[in-house]
Amino acid sequence: MPRRVTLVLDMANSNNLLVMRLIIILVALVHSLSAKTLNVVSDYGAKADGVSDNSAAFLKAWKDACSTAGETTIYVPSGQYLVHPTLFSGPCVSTKITVQVDGKLIPRTDSEGYGSSRYWLQFEKVKGMTFNGGNLDGKGSALWSCKAGKGKCPDGTR
Repeated sequence: MPRRVTLVLDMANSNNLLVMRLIIILVALVHSLSAKTLNVVSDYGAKADGVSDNSAAFLKAWKDACSTAGETTIYVPSGQYLVHPTLFSGPCVSTKITVQVDGKLIPRTDSEGYGSSRYWLQFEKVKGMTFNGGNLDGKGSALWSCKAGKGKCPDGTR
């Protein structure tokens, strides 16, 4: 069980002021070391070409972020990332996961990759996640074309 430690210092004493500064620096250092950033390109091999299927790279990054204690950021650099229908599920060990997207996520436009899924990107049983920045281009024109009867739509979209 974690124990709470209370430190009382006389700030008029210059030695105590130095100790307090060192404690603040140490706390900041420990915090910065505990925060982890996972880059989908350099750490997991995602390709920002808008053509390659990056679903496996995104899922591996999610699995690592989800199983890590402490703050974790999944970083998606600039570029276009094709991601097939994907389920990102918890519960997670980490209660503070940030997905920082500086690029654009795009789906398949055909219905073959959806199977019985009604979702493109689905997050399930996840607490404490933040999604920042980027662009989610759902390719709505292809979906609306399906709905208008001009193609086979993924299940649940008609």
